[in-house]
Amino acid sequence: MATTFPSITPTGRRFTPPRWPTTEKISQSGVMSRRLWGSRSGNASLELTFNNISDTDTSNILSAYEAAQGPIDELTLPTVLFAGADATLTTYLNTSATGAGLTWHFSGGTPPTVQSVINGRSNVVVTLNAELRMT
Repeated sequence: MATTFPSITPTGRRFTPPRWPTTEKISQSGVMSRRLWGSRSGNASLELTFNNISDTDTSNILSAYEAAQGPIDELTLPTVLFAGADATLTTYLNTSATGAGLTWHFSGGTPPTVQSVINGRSNVVVTLNAELRMT
């Protein structure tokens, strides 16, 4: 089951592309060796900042978090989350260019945070993770 993230334009994004499963070892002589442990990258993150949004939009984000049961359900991301990025960058932000099989989820360790600005307005920060998951 997938939960749809609310269609709210973020005021800021911080994206970390998927990482390759590797390990590094340095021998006693100082030689570095690296080992690749898989054929696909995973664990991308996307931090979204929503500044000065209405309490209704804030509630919609929190409702999506509850509906998804935190990090459990997959998220369907609306294109408005990538507003301002050109088509090439958007393919990286939505992970279609970097990781077949990656699905977006709320971060398990970082639930959405809400900071009240004035009555009826808040700043919200949401961290999403793109993961390879068994279906």
